[in-house]
Order: sequence, then structure tokens, then C-alpha cells
Amino acid sequence: MAAIEERKNKKGEVVSYRFRVSLGYDVHGKQVTKQKTWKPLPNMTKTQIKKELNKQAQLFEMECMQGQCVDDNITFKQLYEMWWNEYATVNLKKTTLKSYKGMMPNVLDAIGHLKLCKIQPHHLNEFYASLMGRDVKSNEAVTPAVDFREYILVHDGKKCNHPRMKQKDLAEKSGVSLTTLKVLMKGNPISVKCAQRIAEALGLDYKKVFKDVKRKQVSAVTVKRYNAMISGIFRHAVIQNIIPVNPCTRIRTPKSVKKEASYLDENEALRLFSELETAPEPYRTATRLCMFLGLRRGELCGLSWDDVDFERSLISVRRNVLYNSDDGLYEDTPKTYSSIRDIKVSDSIMDMLKEYKKGQEAYSEELGDKWEESNKIFTNPMGGWLRPDSFSKWFSKFCKEKGFENTHAHTLRHTSATLMIMNGVPLRVVSQRLGHNSTTVTNDIYTHVIQRADEMAATALDKVLFSQNNSSESIA
Repeated sequence: MAAIEERKNKKGEVVSYRFRVSLGYDVHGKQVTKQKTWKPLPNMTKTQIKKELNKQAQLFEMECMQGQCVDDNITFKQLYEMWWNEYATVNLKKTTLKSYKGMMPNVLDAIGHLKLCKIQPHHLNEFYASLMGRDVKSNEAVTPAVDFREYILVHDGKKCNHPRMKQKDLAEKSGVSLTTLKVLMKGNPISVKCAQRIAEALGLDYKKVFKDVKRKQVSAVTVKRYNAMISGIFRHAVIQNIIPVNPCTRIRTPKSVKKEASYLDENEALRLFSELETAPEPYRTATRLCMFLGLRRGELCGLSWDDVDFERSLISVRRNVLYNSDDGLYEDTPKTYSSIRDIKVSDSIMDMLKEYKKGQEAYSEELGDKWEESNKIFTNPMGGWLRPDSFSKWFSKFCKEKGFENTHAHTLRHTSATLMIMNGVPLRVVSQRLGHNSTTVTNDIYTHVIQRADEMAATALDKVLFSQNNSSESIA
């Protein structure tokens, strides 16, 4: 039977009762207990209270034994910490962890203090409503408020009235990479941590030389991401028998406006291929291959020569190269299990890769010992891994110079999918080549393209069937 403890106010009046159930001992020999507070309804008689008290105590004990009770003392913040250590860091990808880590302070400010047994759907709805249209920092970053070339030595012919620190010396003193310093001197955002180190190393007042990045307002899509993260945390609590129900299952997130995937039409794609003739390697071949295979940029940078089967004309997608400020450049599995795939390619692609490989081998011989052998198909100038954002930045700049509006690296993937659909390739095949989990995902992303292809099919059938029928009637 659960132990029952009276809880009194300052006047000595019993206002509630606490149930305590022992569940044995943990591996460290510490007793494991569950407790719950029950408060009688107003105007209940002593007899009614005693009867209901025993009933509630027995019910709580049964729930504890069946693992269905809620610990009144567990807050959402404590649950988050449990989920983070037991599940998230073990099962989620680094990119997802970094994103969630940036979002979580906003969540904890809103509901972190609430006990799990008290959290209701309306708490989450209020939080989501407060996010909409508000500036929220998803990751801490700052931009320079001054020209740091006044403090960091740059060989640009510009003279200063005071000594400037060499980039190499500043990097060593602050523990910040040379790449970050170059980003800083261009006036672009850097992390708060790096900014503080740089300011300290240069002897500058951090608050005077840096300013916060102005964030975009939270959209419905972002709210859905918050809900997905919170729901995952509550789902962990349900699996661990901490709570019986996930409150997110009763949430209706704001509707988001669906944006059409941007792509190049057939004529634009042909013009891009023509413009690429003057593009430098490895970007020229990388761009063409990305469009042919519909690869994500990380998958493109993760390709090695071992992934190419020249005899069977197959290219295997097995890795994803990613970059973030915490982990640097690293390799991971593709986005989903379905993204691990073998893609059949044409003889033209194989010939293009053979020619490119010859050029890469000749270049590596010229560099000699300076060449870093990574076995990657697309590399940086010294043979090391090519950063996905390096490819993206080059491609965006190239397209802007050539007159392609609103074109980015992912446009190549959308273009590949669109051209396949418009040329009658079955949706199942398109989905497999793109590495989607199902045709439902493909259909959802390219609905507008499929509708256009359907209209073209209807027009073609109308032209073939009715034009022939009209011709026959005219002859008759």
C-alpha cells in the first residue's frame, strides 16, 4: 500500500495528501520512489475524504507498478536533459543536434520550468503563437561593427597609424581559425564565442566592435520544426513510461505556404551546360554530375573514386560530407537510409569522369608531395575534401555572373527531378534516383511539375486522337 502523508498549511489545516510508493533500489543501492500529491475537492466530508484517499492511493500504487505514473517533480527541462543524453546524442545526426541546441533555449524559457504532469496542449499552442512573427535567435552570431582590417594585418597597401596583428599570430592567440578571420574581415557574421576571443586577443571592447545579427522572423515552417523537436522529447518520455500521453499529438501547428521548388527548364539547363565550358575544375564536372544524378551537395562532395563502377556504369552514394563550426569538416551517412543508393549513369557521364580523372592525376603529379591524397572525386586545390559550402558559393556566384536568377546548388537537384518527370520517367524511378523515402515525398515536392506534365500528356493525347478523327471526317 502507498504511504500517505498529510500536508498542512501554516494554520495547521490539512490541505492535501502526498502518496509515496517504493519501487525497490537502483544499481547504486539508492531507493527508487514515486510520489504524487492529491487535493480533496471543496466541501467533501471526512468520510468521503477517507474513502477517496484510500482509492486514490491504491490507484497510484497500481500505476507505479505498471509504469504508468507521472513523477510530479520532473520538469520539462529535466526531461530534455534526459532525452539529450540518453537518445539525441546517440541517434541524431550532428547537423540536427546543432540545430536543436540552438532552438532549445527558446523552448526552455517558455515551458522548461513546468512539471510534465501540468503541461497541456494549450501551453504549447501559446508558445507557438508567441513565436510567430517574432525575431528568435536560432544560433548565436554577431557581425563586426568596425573594419577589422584596422587591427589585423592585410597586405592591401592600406596604411594605419597603429600596429596591426598578423593573422597567424591572432589565430594562435585567440584559438580561432584563419578562415574565421577572413570571414570577419569581409564583414560577415561569426559565432559569439569566436568574436569574444578575437576581441580579447586584440584588447578591444567586445560590445563596441561587434553587434548582434538581425534575425528573420519565425515562419510557420520553423514552428513545425519546434513542434517536431518537442514531440520527439515527449515521445521519449512516453516510451520510458514517464508520461502516458504525448501532448503534441493534440496540437495543430500553423499552416505554412508551400513554395514551389526552383528549377531550370530545358532551355536554361542547356544554356548552363554551355556556359560551364569556361568554368574551372573541379566545379565544371561537379556541376554537371550534380544535375545528372540529382545529388545533394554533401553527397556530391562525399563521392570517392571507389564509388564509381566504370564497367557497369554505376555510381554509389554512400557518404555525406558536412561542415559546421563546432565539428569542422566531417563525414556522415546520407540524410536518410533511402539516400544510400546506386545510380545508373550514361556512357557520356562515364566518359566525362574518365577525362576528369586523367586531368586530376596529371595535376596531382605536378604538385607532388604537396598533393593530399583523399581519393575524393572532387577536392580542394591541394587534394583534400571539398567543402559543400565552397561548391555552393562558387555555383551561386557563377550563375549570377551568367544571368541565372535565384539559382543555387539545390536548384541542380530540382532541375534533375523536373527534367526526368517532364520526359516521362516513372515517379518511382525518380524517387529512387533522388534517394527519397517514398514516392509520396517526391510527389509532395514536385506536385506542380507533375501537374504540368499531366497537362502536357492531355494535350498530346488530344492532338493525336482528335486531330486524326477530324481528318477522317474531312476526307469522308
